[in-house]
Amino acid sequence: MDAQVTQWIKQFQQDKDADALLHLKEHCAVMIEPLIEEFTQKYGEEAGQLLRLKWDKHFFFIFTKYQLDVGLPLETFVQNTYRFYFMQVLRRAGYKQ
Repeated sequence: MDAQVTQWIKQFQQDKDADALLHLKEHCAVMIEPLIEEFTQKYGEEAGQLLRLKWDKHFFFIFTKYQLDVGLPLETFVQNTYRFYFMQVLRRAGYKQ
């Protein structure tokens, strides 16, 4: 993992640094957007809009859980976590049974 990204994660987790969290959001947006596109294709534009509104609301919580020492690649963590989160959001909104 990039040293700068590692530093942002540490700053956020240890100090709740808002700037570090903003940088992480910008960095991870390119990992999350393909998931939003996938769900948009499957469930329609309204579902995609819902996910675009929701993705950053849960970002703070998600990054309190990431553990650098486990060695799970950041992209894998972000994609797996957001896939699960998005499925919950869509289920609550009535898109999935």
